[in-house]
Amino acid sequence: MELRKRKSWPLVLVTLFAFTWIAAGCGSSSNNEGSGSGKKPTTESNTPGTNEGSTTYEPKPVTIKISNWPKPNEEAQVKVANDFVAKMAEKYPNIKLEKDEWGYEVSSFLPKAASGELPTIYETFFTEADKIIKANYSADITDALKTNGFDQALNPDLLKLVQKDDKYFGIPKDGYVIGLMYNVNLFKEAGLVDDKGVPIFPKTYEELAVTAKTIKDKTGKAGFFLPTKNNQGGWMFMNIAWAYGAEFEQQVDGKWKAAFNTPEAAAALQYIKDLKWKYGVLPANNLVDIGTDMFQMFGTDQVGMSFGISDWGNAIVQGFKMSKDNLAMSALPAGPKGNVTLLGGGLYMFAPESTPEQLDAAFKWLDVKGFSPKVTPESLAGLESTSKTANEQGLIVGPHGIRVWVNQDRITAEQQIIDKYTNVNMALFNDYMTNGSKGLRPEVPVNAQELYKTLDTVIQSVLTSKNADPKALLDKAAAEFQKDYLDKVQ
Repeated sequence: MELRKRKSWPLVLVTLFAFTWIAAGCGSSSNNEGSGSGKKPTTESNTPGTNEGSTTYEPKPVTIKISNWPKPNEEAQVKVANDFVAKMAEKYPNIKLEKDEWGYEVSSFLPKAASGELPTIYETFFTEADKIIKANYSADITDALKTNGFDQALNPDLLKLVQKDDKYFGIPKDGYVIGLMYNVNLFKEAGLVDDKGVPIFPKTYEELAVTAKTIKDKTGKAGFFLPTKNNQGGWMFMNIAWAYGAEFEQQVDGKWKAAFNTPEAAAALQYIKDLKWKYGVLPANNLVDIGTDMFQMFGTDQVGMSFGISDWGNAIVQGFKMSKDNLAMSALPAGPKGNVTLLGGGLYMFAPESTPEQLDAAFKWLDVKGFSPKVTPESLAGLESTSKTANEQGLIVGPHGIRVWVNQDRITAEQQIIDKYTNVNMALFNDYMTNGSKGLRPEVPVNAQELYKTLDTVIQSVLTSKNADPKALLDKAAAEFQKDYLDKVQ
């Protein structure tokens, strides 16, 4: 799940159905009109001053549609996007860009895919790769990936997510781990900062509950935000449950079984219930999500802590004019079974009917944006532009999630650019950057988004009823999840 631009977000995903597609890759023959060069060969006549039989190439007009285009009110992102458009026009005048504000959502993806209206290049999440590939809703980009050197430069563990039968159907674009986000203003008001003004990070979930209670008692504001709808409650609950020793899906004799009606999972759900009824630290509204409610509450000093990823800070800064210096992050607290955090991220995938010329143009677009394994001034210009603009707009520059590139020269070059424009006290983020990747767990392999939706329901139940029985709720939910989903994928 996720919430990146989540415009894209949140967060969320799901059941896809088969659709006929055209597997497309970049052709290798330079004088083949269907080659990935995107250029049309023209043989010139034998005239004085020319080489007999020489062949020149004129750019072949091609149009690609780009998803997740920033909306007019997202001023910083619009400026960066327009700069990229100008560079594309200058460098590749034959490529026409169409802008699409659509971002991946469960409810809208299937109709868009089934009607053949997916953007040429679109963004989705790690959890969706297997379903999209099996449903033939992303093009085979193996040739283009290898031609552009991505196959050797990207994190191989992430590349596995988009690989099937030795072919590639997408590109890992970013990675994240869940951490804790802190509203520094409320921590200062509650007296929960050290002598350098850095929040005192809770190291266990019990400490988190006590810290949240102190914030509530000292400031009158909610101490902790937990989403409960749009699949986001279940998504975040995984982190707590794993730390309590719970599992969610297990494969037995080749068949998937729901495994979350255990004492460990019940203890984790009881912890959620206690945050509401014992500690009283959650928002009064029991039906809340991240993009609407948490961002607004966090950005207006109405909540002290929340699960989060580094990308979200700028959405809050820009959307609610929060100071970039009012955010801190740490690794997740430990549960009875130690530190566990969910690994997630985003993917670029491609419309199944994309032509080789369109795929070639899409890779050129990524290169202009700076998403490339190359280490040249030109290939790094996109990252430089993004970081510079974010700095000028007062957005957060410095913290980052998991790196997708493994070639050290690219990593070093990227960090040099980020260091140049870093504009926050990194002491507020060092714990997240240093310790945030302990106990990494990938999202469950089967029906992840449906599982999150199922868990949303049990979370809502324990928050709305003081007498709710966590174990009984999980027994019922596991049985229904097994019947409605897992039994259908055996």
